[in-house]
Amino acid sequence: MPVGLPKVPVLIPDEDEEIEWTDVYNELYQRGILILGSEITSENANILLGALIYLSLAGSVGEFKLLINSPGGSVIDGIALYDTIDILLQPVETTAVGVAASMACFILSGGTSRTAFPHARVMMHQPSSSFSDLKMEDIVLEMQAIKKIRDCIIDGYIRATLKSRKEITDTLEKDVFMSAIEAKEYRLVDCIVGEDGFEFP
Repeated sequence: MPVGLPKVPVLIPDEDEEIEWTDVYNELYQRGILILGSEITSENANILLGALIYLSLAGSVGEFKLLINSPGGSVIDGIALYDTIDILLQPVETTAVGVAASMACFILSGGTSRTAFPHARVMMHQPSSSFSDLKMEDIVLEMQAIKKIRDCIIDGYIRATLKSRKEITDTLEKDVFMSAIEAKEYRLVDCIVGEDGFEFP
Protein backbone atom coordinates (compact mmCIF):
# COMPACT_ATOMS: atom_id res chain seq x y z
CA MET A 1 0.00 0.00 0.00
CA PRO A 2 1.47 3.40 -0.95
CA VAL A 3 2.47 5.75 1.86
CA GLY A 4 1.74 9.43 1.49
CA LEU A 5 -0.98 12.02 1.72
CA PRO A 6 -4.37 10.27 1.86
CA LYS A 7 -6.76 10.81 -1.06
CA VAL A 8 -10.53 10.99 -0.69
CA PRO A 9 -13.27 10.68 -3.34
CA VAL A 10 -15.24 13.83 -4.18
CA LEU A 11 -18.39 13.83 -6.28
CA ILE A 12 -18.27 16.55 -8.96
CA PRO A 13 -21.66 18.06 -9.76
CA ASP A 14 -22.41 18.94 -13.41
CA GLU A 15 -19.88 16.33 -14.54
CA ASP A 16 -22.32 13.41 -14.81
CA GLU A 17 -21.63 12.84 -11.12
CA GLU A 18 -18.06 11.88 -11.85
CA ILE A 19 -15.82 11.10 -8.88
CA GLU A 20 -12.50 12.88 -8.51
CA TRP A 21 -9.81 11.97 -6.00
CA THR A 22 -8.29 14.83 -4.02
CA ASP A 23 -5.99 14.99 -1.01
CA VAL A 24 -7.67 15.00 2.37
CA TYR A 25 -6.40 18.47 3.32
CA ASN A 26 -8.05 20.09 0.27
CA GLU A 27 -11.34 18.47 1.19
CA LEU A 28 -11.00 19.59 4.82
CA TYR A 29 -10.23 23.15 3.66
CA GLN A 30 -13.41 23.19 1.57
CA ARG A 31 -15.32 22.32 4.75
CA GLY A 32 -13.59 25.08 6.71
CA ILE A 33 -11.43 22.71 8.76
CA LEU A 34 -7.77 23.75 8.98
CA ILE A 35 -4.91 22.18 10.92
CA LEU A 36 -1.98 23.81 12.66
CA GLY A 37 -0.01 20.61 13.17
CA SER A 38 3.60 21.66 13.56
CA GLU A 39 5.86 24.42 14.82
CA ILE A 40 4.57 27.86 13.82
CA THR A 41 6.73 29.23 10.99
CA SER A 42 6.25 31.97 8.42
CA GLU A 43 5.56 29.29 5.81
CA ASN A 44 2.78 27.38 7.53
CA ALA A 45 1.30 30.54 9.10
CA ASN A 46 1.03 32.11 5.63
CA ILE A 47 -0.62 28.97 4.24
CA LEU A 48 -3.24 29.07 6.99
CA LEU A 49 -3.71 32.84 6.62
CA GLY A 50 -4.20 32.46 2.88
CA ALA A 51 -6.73 29.65 3.31
CA LEU A 52 -8.70 31.53 6.00
CA ILE A 53 -8.84 34.76 4.01
CA TYR A 54 -9.61 33.11 0.66
CA LEU A 55 -12.40 30.92 2.03
CA SER A 56 -13.77 33.86 4.02
CA LEU A 57 -13.91 36.08 0.92
CA ALA A 58 -15.39 33.26 -1.18
CA GLY A 59 -18.19 32.94 1.37
CA SER A 60 -18.15 29.17 0.93
CA VAL A 61 -17.68 28.47 4.64
CA GLY A 62 -20.06 29.55 7.39
CA GLU A 63 -17.74 28.67 10.25
CA PHE A 64 -14.08 27.68 10.49
CA LYS A 65 -12.56 25.02 12.73
CA LEU A 66 -8.84 25.34 13.44
CA LEU A 67 -7.36 22.18 14.96
CA ILE A 68 -4.18 22.82 16.92
CA ASN A 69 -1.42 20.33 17.68
CA SER A 70 1.65 22.55 17.89
CA PRO A 71 4.59 23.24 20.23
CA GLY A 72 4.40 26.95 19.36
CA GLY A 73 7.06 28.80 17.42
CA SER A 74 7.37 32.20 15.78
CA VAL A 75 5.78 34.89 17.94
CA ILE A 76 5.20 37.34 15.08
CA ASP A 77 3.62 34.70 12.84
CA GLY A 78 1.51 33.46 15.75
CA ILE A 79 0.18 36.96 16.37
CA ALA A 80 -0.60 37.28 12.64
CA LEU A 81 -2.76 34.14 12.87
CA TYR A 82 -4.39 35.36 16.10
CA ASP A 83 -5.27 38.73 14.52
CA THR A 84 -6.60 37.12 11.35
CA ILE A 85 -8.91 34.87 13.39
CA ASP A 86 -10.07 37.96 15.28
CA ILE A 87 -11.01 40.02 12.21
CA LEU A 88 -12.73 37.36 10.08
CA LEU A 89 -16.49 37.80 9.69
CA GLN A 90 -17.04 34.06 10.12
CA PRO A 91 -16.59 32.54 13.58
CA VAL A 92 -13.45 30.44 14.10
CA GLU A 93 -13.62 27.58 16.58
CA THR A 94 -10.13 26.71 17.85
CA THR A 95 -9.55 23.21 19.21
CA ALA A 96 -6.55 21.77 21.02
CA VAL A 97 -6.24 18.21 19.73
CA GLY A 98 -2.79 17.28 21.05
CA VAL A 99 -0.64 20.01 22.49
CA ALA A 100 -1.18 23.76 22.22
CA ALA A 101 1.98 25.27 23.70
CA SER A 102 3.42 28.76 23.79
CA MET A 103 2.14 30.75 20.76
CA ALA A 104 -0.18 27.87 19.84
CA CYS A 105 -1.86 28.35 23.23
CA PHE A 106 -2.30 32.06 22.46
CA ILE A 107 -3.90 31.21 19.09
CA LEU A 108 -6.16 28.69 20.85
CA SER A 109 -7.33 31.39 23.26
CA GLY A 110 -8.30 33.68 20.35
CA GLY A 111 -11.05 31.51 18.91
CA THR A 112 -14.67 32.62 18.79
CA SER A 113 -15.32 29.38 20.64
CA ARG A 114 -12.53 27.31 22.13
CA THR A 115 -12.50 23.59 22.77
CA ALA A 116 -10.06 20.85 23.72
CA PHE A 117 -9.95 17.12 23.19
CA PRO A 118 -10.06 15.24 26.52
CA HIS A 119 -6.33 14.39 26.58
CA ALA A 120 -5.04 17.62 25.05
CA ARG A 121 -2.31 19.57 26.84
CA VAL A 122 -1.97 23.34 26.95
CA MET A 123 1.11 25.32 27.96
CA MET A 124 1.42 29.05 28.62
CA HIS A 125 4.60 31.07 28.96
CA GLN A 126 5.94 34.44 27.93
CA PRO A 127 7.60 35.25 24.60
CA SER A 128 11.38 35.18 24.57
CA SER A 129 14.34 35.96 22.35
CA SER A 130 18.03 35.13 22.20
CA PHE A 131 20.43 38.01 22.74
CA SER A 132 23.66 36.05 22.29
CA ASP A 133 24.72 37.66 19.00
CA LEU A 134 23.48 41.21 19.63
CA LYS A 135 25.28 44.40 20.64
CA MET A 136 24.12 46.21 23.77
CA GLU A 137 22.10 48.88 21.92
CA ASP A 138 20.40 46.18 19.84
CA ILE A 139 19.59 44.24 23.02
CA VAL A 140 17.82 47.30 24.44
CA LEU A 141 15.76 47.70 21.26
CA GLU A 142 14.97 43.98 21.20
CA MET A 143 13.86 44.09 24.85
CA GLN A 144 11.56 47.04 24.11
CA ALA A 145 10.02 45.12 21.20
CA ILE A 146 9.57 42.02 23.36
CA LYS A 147 7.85 44.09 26.05
CA LYS A 148 5.34 45.42 23.49
CA ILE A 149 4.69 41.90 22.19
CA ARG A 150 4.36 40.61 25.75
CA ASP A 151 1.80 43.34 26.53
CA CYS A 152 -0.15 42.38 23.40
CA ILE A 153 -0.19 38.73 24.49
CA ILE A 154 -1.20 39.63 28.06
CA ASP A 155 -4.07 41.77 26.74
CA GLY A 156 -5.24 38.86 24.57
CA TYR A 157 -5.20 36.45 27.50
CA ILE A 158 -7.05 38.96 29.70
CA ARG A 159 -9.75 39.28 27.03
CA ALA A 160 -10.03 35.49 26.68
CA THR A 161 -9.97 34.50 30.34
CA LEU A 162 -11.32 37.65 32.08
CA LYS A 163 -8.48 37.28 34.58
CA SER A 164 -6.54 40.19 36.05
CA ARG A 165 -3.26 41.41 34.53
CA LYS A 166 -1.43 40.17 37.63
CA GLU A 167 -2.91 36.66 37.33
CA ILE A 168 -1.85 36.45 33.68
CA THR A 169 1.65 37.87 34.26
CA ASP A 170 2.19 35.50 37.19
CA THR A 171 1.23 32.53 34.98
CA LEU A 172 3.49 33.70 32.15
CA GLU A 173 6.53 33.88 34.45
CA LYS A 174 6.96 30.10 34.21
CA ASP A 175 6.04 27.26 31.87
CA VAL A 176 2.55 26.27 33.03
CA PHE A 177 1.26 22.98 31.61
CA MET A 178 -2.46 22.27 31.90
CA SER A 179 -4.72 19.35 31.16
CA ALA A 180 -7.90 19.98 29.18
CA ILE A 181 -9.82 20.26 32.46
CA GLU A 182 -7.31 22.72 33.90
CA ALA A 183 -7.38 24.77 30.68
CA LYS A 184 -11.16 24.97 31.00
CA GLU A 185 -10.89 26.00 34.65
CA TYR A 186 -8.39 28.70 33.63
CA ARG A 187 -10.87 29.73 30.89
CA LEU A 188 -8.46 29.16 28.01
CA VAL A 189 -11.11 26.84 26.54
CA ASP A 190 -14.87 26.90 26.88
CA CYS A 191 -15.57 23.18 26.77
CA ILE A 192 -14.06 19.73 26.32
CA VAL A 193 -15.09 17.46 23.47
CA GLY A 194 -17.34 14.70 24.82
CA GLU A 195 -18.21 16.68 27.94
CA ASP A 196 -21.81 17.73 28.52
CA GLY A 197 -22.80 16.20 25.20
CA PHE A 198 -20.43 18.44 23.18
CA GLU A 199 -19.38 16.60 20.01
CA PHE A 200 -16.85 17.21 17.29
CA PRO A 201 -17.05 18.38 14.58
